Amino acid sequence: MERQLSIDTLRKIATASAALVKGNSVQPIYDHVLIEDERVVLGSATIQLEWFLGEEEHSFGFASQAYPARDLERIAKSLPDGAQVEFGEQGKIRCGRSRFRLPVYDGVQYPVKAEPLPSSWVSVQTQDLERIFPSLRRCVAKNDTRTYLNGIHWQIRRVGEQESVLVLEATDGHRAARFSLEYTPPLDSANDDSAASQDPLRGAAQRGASSRPQDPQGALQAAGRTPQGMDAILPVDGLSAWMKLLSSRKIAKFSLAQTRSGVLFQGGGLRLWLTSLDGRYPSLDTILAQMEKRKDVLTLSIADFQRALTLATIGVGDSQAVTLSTAPEHLLSVAAKGEERQAEDQIPAQWSGSLPLRYSFNIQYLMDVVDSVKETTKGSEDTEDPHMALRFDVSEKDPTSTFAEVPGGVLVVMPIRE
Repeated sequence: MERQLSIDTLRKIATASAALVKGNSVQPIYDHVLIEDERVVLGSATIQLEWFLGEEEHSFGFASQAYPARDLERIAKSLPDGAQVEFGEQGKIRCGRSRFRLPVYDGVQYPVKAEPLPSSWVSVQTQDLERIFPSLRRCVAKNDTRTYLNGIHWQIRRVGEQESVLVLEATDGHRAARFSLEYTPPLDSANDDSAASQDPLRGAAQRGASSRPQDPQGALQAAGRTPQGMDAILPVDGLSAWMKLLSSRKIAKFSLAQTRSGVLFQGGGLRLWLTSLDGRYPSLDTILAQMEKRKDVLTLSIADFQRALTLATIGVGDSQAVTLSTAPEHLLSVAAKGEERQAEDQIPAQWSGSLPLRYSFNIQYLMDVVDSVKETTKGSEDTEDPHMALRFDVSEKDPTSTFAEVPGGVLVVMPIRE
C-alpha cells in the first residue's frame, strides 16, 4: 500500500525535522521521522512533535515506517515544486522519474509518547508569546551544569482572589527576565463541548490518529497538577522550534496543559510534547522585590544608547566591560577600555539620582537589554524617538542589580564589581 504527500507538506515536515531531530542520538531510531496514515511523528526522547495531516493527505492501510530524517530533508530540498511524493513499502520513495530506497524502521518500533492527554487546557495568543520570547531566550544559561537554568520557567500564579496569570521567567545568574501573560481560562476538553471546538486535534484523536487515550477522569487533577498550578522548566530548543512552527503556519492561538512529564502544546494540527528539565527553579521574587527600592532613574533615547554601546564595542577588553557614568550638562558617558584600545561616547540623558552614577556592565548584557526593550515596546510608543529607563540605587556601597521595566515584564542585569 502506498501513500502520497505533497512536496509542500514534505518540506514543512523537513523544516521541523531539521529543528528537532539532532542526529547521532543514543537511540538511533530518534534520528528518523515516523510517517503514518494520518500523522507524522519526530523528535527525541524529551521533545516530540506530532504533525496531524490534512484530510486530503490521509491514507488508509499504509504500513507506517520511520525514515532517516536527514535523507528526507535532502529529498525535500531537491524535488521540484508541485510534486507529489509517493511512499511505498520497504522504504521506497518515488517522485516522477526519481526513485529512492532508504533504510527504515517498522513504525511500531518508534517510541511514540504514551502519556494520556490532559483533560484541561489553557489558551495563549501567539503574538503575546512572540513579543517576549527573544528576551527570555537571551537570559537562559547555556550548557550550565545546573540544568534547570538551561530552560524557561513556566508557572501559573494567582494575582488576586479570582485572577491568575501565566508567568514566564529565565535567568543565567547574571541577568534575568520575567513576563506575565494573560490566558484564556481553563478549558475542559474532556467534558466541555465548547472546548472541543477549540481543540483542532480532538477529532483526529477520536478517529484514531493518536494512540493516546482521552483522559475523562482528569489525569492532571489526580496528580494534583491542574493548569492553575502549572509549574515546569522547559528546554529552549523545543520552545524555539514551537515558535518557528507557529510563525510558519500562521497559527494565531495555541493551547497548553501540564502533563506528568512536562507540558503539552497544541494548535493548528500540531502537538508538541516537552519534558520538563530536572531541578527546582530559583525564586526571582526576592531580587524583583528590590525594584521598588531603585529610586535613581536614568532615562535616555533607545537609539542613542544603542549607538553608544555599538561604538563602545570597539574599545572593550577581555573583561567585556562597559562603564556608564553621569557627566555634566545632562550627558551620560558610555566608555570601554582594553589594554591597547578604548572608546567613549557621550549621549543626552536624564538622571534623577542625587549622587553621580558609575556602574560597569558586561556590554553584551546591556545590548541585549536594549534589544529586549525595543522588541517588547514596539508599536506602543507614539514618539519618533522612544526612550527607555534604567533603575539604580547608587546609595548602596556596592553596585546592585539594575532594572528595566517593559510592558508586561521586567528585565534585570547585574553590574560588574570594579
